[in-house]
Amino acid sequence: MREKVEKKPLIEIRGIHKRFGNKIVHGGIDLDVYPGEVLALMGGSGCGKSVLLRMIVGLEKPDRGTIKFNGQHIETLSEDKLVPIRKKIAYVFQYGALFDSFSVEENLAYPLREHTDLNEHQIHNKVTTTLDKLGLRGSEKLYPSGLSGGMQRRVGVARSIIMNPEVILYDEPTTGLDPFNTQQILKIMLHLKQTGATSVLVTHDMHAIFSVTDRVAFLKDGQILALGTRDEIKNSPIREVSSFIHGESY
Repeated sequence: MREKVEKKPLIEIRGIHKRFGNKIVHGGIDLDVYPGEVLALMGGSGCGKSVLLRMIVGLEKPDRGTIKFNGQHIETLSEDKLVPIRKKIAYVFQYGALFDSFSVEENLAYPLREHTDLNEHQIHNKVTTTLDKLGLRGSEKLYPSGLSGGMQRRVGVARSIIMNPEVILYDEPTTGLDPFNTQQILKIMLHLKQTGATSVLVTHDMHAIFSVTDRVAFLKDGQILALGTRDEIKNSPIREVSSFIHGESY
């Protein structure tokens, strides 16, 4: 009988401590993210979900602890040495973070011009193909000011994935969106999951968490209070987790 081969983590987080002034945000976080999974970070405001997300891509540095991506330590890397890492780890900002003075096409073309040797014809084709996949064809010449909030988010996702990253980090991607645009974002996430992308999702949206994730980590008081599959978290016997999911005080 063949032995089961265990997956190695793509991202390994060990002993992460972080504080801002007198506020302890993380008090020793250990967490693994596996290839191809969607992992959600859940918990109340101020529990350090987004800070942890930003650490994974090097936008924040831990006070103590280590973060490895593909076996490489990233917590001590300089901005220059983080550039190749950020080509593989995309960060989808909460409100799209598009360049206001660029059209949709120019926004998507920007990382390709900066970080690849593609010619303009190849860049145009890649932009068109990416917009096609996300149902955004026809928006190429529009500027962010002419887009709805939902479309801005989708264009932000398109720009983030155009470099074919291994990991996609989503920071509150559905906050403030109407049901239609929320569903569009979730469809995109599921499509990317089917292509083998690894994702980490920060959100308060319970529907999103229980629609697209494989596992959920619940953060509280600088620690991971619970970690499990979405069904395990949904049916957690831990009072704080259950109360949070059902919108009750704890």
